[in-house]
Amino acid sequence: MRPLLLFAFGVMAAAPHFLAAPRAAAGDLAVTTLFDGERTGQLGASQFLNNWGGPFSAGNISGVTRETGVVHSGAASIRANLGTIASGGFGFFQTFASQTAGQSLRQTRDLTRYDGFETYVRNDTGAPLNLKYEIKDYRDNGAHQAYYNFSVPAGPGWTKLSAPLDMNSAGWNVTGTPDLSRTYVTSFVVTPQSGSVSGSIYLDDFKLREKGPAIDLQTAPIASIAERLAERQFSGLWTARNRATGLIYNTSNDANVAAMNTTGGVLWMLPSAVRRGWVSQADADAFATQVAASLNTNLNLTTNVPTRFINPASAGLPGGANEESSIDASFIALALHRYKSQPTTPAPLAAVINSVENRFKLDAFAAPNGFRLAYLPASGFTAGTYDGYTNEGKTISLAAEVSDAHHVPLESRWNADTHRSRVFLVNADDAHLTHSQSQFRAPFEQALLNLFVDTSDRGVDNYPNRSLATNPWQNFVRYERETAAKLAQLGRTELFQPDAGDGGTGGYQQYSLYNNFGQSDLFMPWSVCFALLAGAPGAEEALRTLLDDGNLHGPLGIADSARWATGASGPTNVPASQDNWNVVLSTMALLEYLEGEQSASRDFANLPGVRSALDEVFVDGDLNGNGVVDAADLSIWKNGFGDAAGATPANGDTDGDGDVDGADFLRWQRGSGSGAASETSSQTVPEPSAGIILASLVGWAAKFWPRQHLVVSGIHSENP
Repeated sequence: MRPLLLFAFGVMAAAPHFLAAPRAAAGDLAVTTLFDGERTGQLGASQFLNNWGGPFSAGNISGVTRETGVVHSGAASIRANLGTIASGGFGFFQTFASQTAGQSLRQTRDLTRYDGFETYVRNDTGAPLNLKYEIKDYRDNGAHQAYYNFSVPAGPGWTKLSAPLDMNSAGWNVTGTPDLSRTYVTSFVVTPQSGSVSGSIYLDDFKLREKGPAIDLQTAPIASIAERLAERQFSGLWTARNRATGLIYNTSNDANVAAMNTTGGVLWMLPSAVRRGWVSQADADAFATQVAASLNTNLNLTTNVPTRFINPASAGLPGGANEESSIDASFIALALHRYKSQPTTPAPLAAVINSVENRFKLDAFAAPNGFRLAYLPASGFTAGTYDGYTNEGKTISLAAEVSDAHHVPLESRWNADTHRSRVFLVNADDAHLTHSQSQFRAPFEQALLNLFVDTSDRGVDNYPNRSLATNPWQNFVRYERETAAKLAQLGRTELFQPDAGDGGTGGYQQYSLYNNFGQSDLFMPWSVCFALLAGAPGAEEALRTLLDDGNLHGPLGIADSARWATGASGPTNVPASQDNWNVVLSTMALLEYLEGEQSASRDFANLPGVRSALDEVFVDGDLNGNGVVDAADLSIWKNGFGDAAGATPANGDTDGDGDVDGADFLRWQRGSGSGAASETSSQTVPEPSAGIILASLVGWAAKFWPRQHLVVSGIHSENP
């Protein structure tokens, strides 16, 4: 059972935190900014987008620019240079849900999630204006639109404009049947109230208020905050899906590319979304049917597995290298397997999903030293394999294990990740495994396997070098605990945490506290969700603090990346676009945190075939790694008993938590007599003395009991 830090019966297990100064008054998570000029396009770029990831268009006026000299709040606003609008004429400018594209490719957003909006307008034309706020859906057709009229006085002050987003409310004018759940474009139409006008108007702080209760970021239960954020992020992914193919786009600002990892992530989370009431079962089944059909279309054009990227409208090849990625294919293969295994999935649909899952030739990627990274039609398989401790190879192993037609036994490649080191940042007692090379130590790699399969109730695995064997969950927990300690040491306590992403000038890298690639002020706010899942000290407070900064979340969720100088009062250079894979990963982590024993990873681990496969690589109590649990293992435990931290299986740590105590003895006892020589060895295992058992169990109970809880509720990363 994972030691999540949730609350129950009014008692909360509080992790320590280290605030440099008192927090400002908390905001309401239910209020989020669509645009205000503060966030840019790519990190460090001058281009500006709205927080859906869509651009601004000047329409028929002289220009739309980001303005830093005239602001309602913050550092910037949006300036619309109207030029001259003649008497009886009009000017308009627009902003979009994503990159502008033809109807078959458009990403859309759901405005029905919101109760209303507000914004501030400054009119520097010297004359009063009429401003029409206009909404169109995916058709971008004037025959289907809704609009609301405002009057804006002239002068240097700012005028607040607001309206409900219920189209039946007074003030709304509706033509046709606009579908606000698939909003594509919003326009601002300006007309003079008399005569002609010239000059500019400014818009700032355009905010949306979500339906549902307010969420005070300082006082609300952390589970309520996590729930609201998870629902927002899932909704953003779900609403943006291509309605013809079901495919999920690669980023929020690109309408031309969908991806296997993002689509697989949404499919993986779908049973949880249904259970939480975010999606109906009928809509979920329809989506799964669409995705299966799209995969079949793509597989008809490939050699081994679907392409890593995919045409969102046709499910065809994306063009370019047409890479077939083993890890990205594994994400969606695991999602297919989970969905077909749900008791609510109709038998005919389960059969369709099973058929497409078994078209994935993951066995073709299997090499003696791990799974190959990718297949390229022009050159064949890459020479490089997933041979370092990043958990990607283990995730592929899991997907290949559950395949019937292209089965690869889990144990055959589980330990292929030989490029591993036991390292630490601050505390040697919290040493943990990472890739041997520091450029492949991003937090997501530690979290990855744990999002798909729960190993927290198992001991250490059977890696041959017992000093480098571990339990993936415990290793993840120690990694995040070390991250918290290092951030505190750096004076960046709540800035969880550098992770894989686009660093702007540095491009895509696997940033971490082990290697920041020369960008010490860069971090990825979405990755705080991993720290929360792992129960890292200060993670709850960090999530509150990051969300309390309005620039670090938007209508699609928590920000992708940001620069925040140590000691500064806030971030700079926060991109408005989202890498949807990072949105998927953080949402999966939030759901794991919220769902406890009902989580997707626990559900998957309990599937009979998965459970038996895991039994092959996790042998309870096998400290010497010979596959047999016997007196030799007990002797190792006895010799190491009392080691309070920093222990490995070679010293007697059977559960991977870094110490040798009564919990390790009980795990040895559970596995005693198992293995190839179980019949003979089980008859000769001596029991430890009663004194040792009593002392160990007392110590174990004192340490372990407070950690229990009541639950309230691919990117290629390494070179050969």
